Amino acid sequence: MKTFRILAVIGLLALASAPAIADESDNIRPGWWESTNKATMVISKTEVERRCITPADVDKVLSGRINRHYTCTYPVKRVGGGKMYFQGTCVDKRGRKVNVTATGTYSPTAFQLTADLSGKYGGIPLAATVSTNARRLGDTCLGKPVKIKG
Repeated sequence: MKTFRILAVIGLLALASAPAIADESDNIRPGWWESTNKATMVISKTEVERRCITPADVDKVLSGRINRHYTCTYPVKRVGGGKMYFQGTCVDKRGRKVNVTATGTYSPTAFQLTADLSGKYGGIPLAATVSTNARRLGDTCLGKPVKIKG
């Protein structure tokens, strides 16, 4: 179960780290956001989270710098016309690496992303699928991030 959590967290962070988008009008808008995140690796786990994205956070979110625990790099990144595609890796502080291939859609008030993850844990190959559907709830942030178990 710990392995599942590691892959799921890395995958969800990868999904939440949408790409840097050149046209600022295409950026996500700051405000109060809700995301439904689902991870599947033999079993499924769904979690709903609400969080504030400030104007200063927009670039962090869009470039993947949202968490100090994982570093994700996407050498293949295509974003435009409301569609996105990434291919790369995420590595945690212990050096565990997960390959990520993700596709999705975005707008200033919503995004959807699905990723296939693969890696090894203790030499055993593992794979998972993670997805996120996020929507902007409004301009006003309502406090600290909130996780709602699903």
